[in-house]
Amino acid sequence: MEAALEAARAKDTKQRLAGVERLHEALEAAARRGLTSAEVTSLVDACMDLTKDGNFRVAQGGLQALSAAAVLAGDHFKIHLNALVPAAVERLGDGKQPVRDAARQLLVTLMEVSSPTIIVERAGSYAWTHKSWRVREEFVRTVATAVGLFASIELPLQRVLLSPVLQLLNDLNQSVRDAAISCIEEMYRNMGSQFHEELQRHNLPSYMLKDINSRLDKIEPKARSSDGARMQYKVTQILPKNQWNP
Repeated sequence: MEAALEAARAKDTKQRLAGVERLHEALEAAARRGLTSAEVTSLVDACMDLTKDGNFRVAQGGLQALSAAAVLAGDHFKIHLNALVPAAVERLGDGKQPVRDAARQLLVTLMEVSSPTIIVERAGSYAWTHKSWRVREEFVRTVATAVGLFASIELPLQRVLLSPVLQLLNDLNQSVRDAAISCIEEMYRNMGSQFHEELQRHNLPSYMLKDINSRLDKIEPKARSSDGARMQYKVTQILPKNQWNP
């Protein structure tokens, strides 16, 4: 692991790319034994730098390595959430879609290993009103994914989300507004008729409420599951081996 981390810190871009590939291989090798607290700290420190790399494949690889480590590390990872959550939010605004996708995956993985509601609240404190419209858009899309994955097993999640998502319906950017309405539709799919009751609590203008309801009337809510369905992550699925050919 240490050799891989050292290689990922190289000044040459090709060497960093190779180092990131070695890092993912080391994480796959550690899948059975897990990671020690010291290994997690070293990995987080290195990957935090990688996520800000000027080469988008290095940044993407650093985010993916953090997702893999989160699955392996268990409680050792939770002490790093205060640093990881805002870092992931910032990468939601990256100019390259693969980096944005990897940042979204990291946030969802942190929800999986921690608490969806806690991660959404922490990330939302940076993301809901972020100056970058792309961060706002990608975070709402991340939240919609979280609703689909976790809403049936973590009931407070939707109430935490609804107010800021409704506020984004008035965002100046059309892409953000579109993402917000898609998120509202996903919330309705999971909550059903109860969602209408939640909407009434927010004293929306009648025209907005009418528009939302007309959209929701076209959607069939999901059948409620008693145990929910969490997404399970495997380290070997996070990074296809052929993805890192320089």
